Amino acid sequence: MKKMVLMFVAMSMLATSVMAASSKIAYVDTQSVFDKTKLGKKYQNTVREYFESRKKILDIDADEIQKLQEDLTKQSSVLNEKARKEKEDALNLKIRDFEKKRNEFTNEIGKKNDELSNEFNQQMVVVLKDIAKKEKATMVLNKSINILSKSEVPSVLYADDDLDLTEKLIVEMDKKAEAK
Repeated sequence: MKKMVLMFVAMSMLATSVMAASSKIAYVDTQSVFDKTKLGKKYQNTVREYFESRKKILDIDADEIQKLQEDLTKQSSVLNEKARKEKEDALNLKIRDFEKKRNEFTNEIGKKNDELSNEFNQQMVVVLKDIAKKEKATMVLNKSINILSKSEVPSVLYADDDLDLTEKLIVEMDKKAEAK
């Protein structure tokens, strides 16, 4: 029985050392990939255009609210109580509608951003798997946690630059984008 346990331990250690010797861990900075690839830039422009189109609508409403406020301020001394109250109510209604629309647009932009991020990540992983196989990497870590976030949290605190697949991934994703 002791021989079996010792043999099992020895084989486990041997298997672990063989696996460790043949495995390679690499990493990718997904934020850089998103910022530098044609696909990432395309998605960033899509979100920016989506935002700008919504912003134009909100700017028109904000200008209208500003004019209503100015009119109310100018006329408040000459308006009777009922007329002033009606103008205040109309202004408050316009402000509530504006805030509701702004919240809806913010949610829409967030959903669009999430949708495009998911699409990007899926396409990136497909290309990354091919690169990892070519490089014989058994594991690829993400250097930055959250794409589209200005506050990166690195998950790789130190790694040899030879293990960085970021530039290879950018090149391959751009080749794939050009092929389409």
